[in-house]
Amino acid sequence: MLSFEEVGALLDRAAEALPREIFKDLNGGVNLIDDVRRDEDGNYIMGLYHHDGMGRYIEIFYGSFAALYPDAEPKELEKELRKTLHHELMHHIENKAGDRTLELWDEQHKAELAMGGPLRAGSVLFVCADGAVLSPVCHRLFEYECAQRGLCVECSCAGLDAPDGPPPEEALKAAREAGADISTCMPQRVSGRLVRGFDAVLCMTLAQAEELAQRFPSCEERIMCLGQRDLNPPRRKGGWIRLMRALKAEINALCDELEEE
Repeated sequence: MLSFEEVGALLDRAAEALPREIFKDLNGGVNLIDDVRRDEDGNYIMGLYHHDGMGRYIEIFYGSFAALYPDAEPKELEKELRKTLHHELMHHIENKAGDRTLELWDEQHKAELAMGGPLRAGSVLFVCADGAVLSPVCHRLFEYECAQRGLCVECSCAGLDAPDGPPPEEALKAAREAGADISTCMPQRVSGRLVRGFDAVLCMTLAQAEELAQRFPSCEERIMCLGQRDLNPPRRKGGWIRLMRALKAEINALCDELEEE
């Protein structure tokens, strides 16, 4: 994880790339705070917009980013910082205009998460872009973890599209080292029948979940993301090991939820 000062520099760069007019009346500025912040349901809070006696200002929580993105590459971390900054600035713009659209959306999203509580599923389908690596790894890791914990949950894996070719050897090696031999996995392509056959369909990214929900709107309620962050194949050599650690952590968290049933 980048240091507090390095993250501060990335945040400054993201802010400097925006038109100055956006920051009008934000008298308290954008502040990086060295805290981990969670809501009452345990979800990480990445940033907050404030309009109070101190004025108008934004807080971005370094500790939350460090907890959620411990192995992120600088470009990935900068992208997530930029998304959070833009989100909080939108709150600022809407607040000045007396528009609560985004605020109400946040409240609704938070309420939906709270109502969901622990995941309850007797069967789980893992979905990634092509079914070549990420969803098979989750499948194998989940099978192993369920066996260790005595959980009886059926699982399988698929891709939104067919794979272009065999998985990279580096990915296969990193998967084996993480305890997931995917050499015998036969990738499926998602279909309505397949999706309807599982209680929960867990995608690697928000974009994948949204695409799947558009394809099969009747199954929308069971489609969600595996984690709080997008899980994408790495672009740099050596990134597969870090990604496998992240997938393993998400699978462990998933099994923790299932044990709470």
